Amino acid sequence: MKKIKLTVASILLSGICFAQTEKVIIERTDHIEVINTIEDTIEWMTADIKSGDVKPCIGEGYLENLREILFVVKNRTILIENED
Repeated sequence: MKKIKLTVASILLSGICFAQTEKVIIERTDHIEVINTIEDTIEWMTADIKSGDVKPCIGEGYLENLREILFVVKNRTILIENED
C-alpha cells in the first residue's frame, strides 16, 4: 500500500512540475515510462482489491485517480508527438 501511495504521489508531483514549467518538454521515453508505471500500478491495485488487501471503496478511488492521470499523460504525449 505504501508503494502505491508513493507512486501516486510521485506521479502527481511530476504532473505539477510539468504544468509549472511551460518550456520544458519531457522526453518521449519519460512519458512512456510514466505510462508504464501508471498501468502497472492500476494492475497491482486491481489485484490488491481482488485479493482483499485493499477495501474496494478505497481501491476504486485510487483506480479512478490513476486512470485520470493516465488519460492526462497520454494526451500530453500525443501533443508532444504532434509538435515534431
